[in-house]
Amino acid sequence: MTDAADPTTTTPTTDDRPLYDRLGGLPVVTFLAKTLVQRAMLNPTIGHIWNHKTQSEVQEEITSFVEFLGEHWGGPHTYTGRDMATAHRGMGVTEEYWTALFDEIVTPAYAEFGLPEREAKEIDEFLRSFKDVVVGSPTFKDVLVANPEMDVLAGMESVGVHWPASRAAG
Repeated sequence: MTDAADPTTTTPTTDDRPLYDRLGGLPVVTFLAKTLVQRAMLNPTIGHIWNHKTQSEVQEEITSFVEFLGEHWGGPHTYTGRDMATAHRGMGVTEEYWTALFDEIVTPAYAEFGLPEREAKEIDEFLRSFKDVVVGSPTFKDVLVANPEMDVLAGMESVGVHWPASRAAG
């Protein structure tokens, strides 16, 4: 038992372990990644994004998402995938899609999964921090339709479409 009057005894008020460990490690991070992707695929607003993905592509997406989260949340993972801007460039993710992702899938999952407030807040802040590099890119096909002469192997940049714009400046 600790004594508040005795400065040599302390009661830990916060768990300073990495988020990865506080969540429960690989099984929980895998469950979160798998469930969020699965629910996004089934969502009427954003599910069409996965219409032409194969089973192996979806499985790889989830595996990559687990590595990404694991590395950033302090787990023993090394993410070797593309940065978020590159991974989402050309997908045509809109503000409507982003809002649906959080309002209909991500935010309700925090309570449903019984995540403590601190962990839910950390996850939410982390995921939302990528908005600027996920939302706003035109679809690759739309750029091609507008620029039929575009060399598809050279990409959107070959016809002056740089997204996100801040990356092109640097």
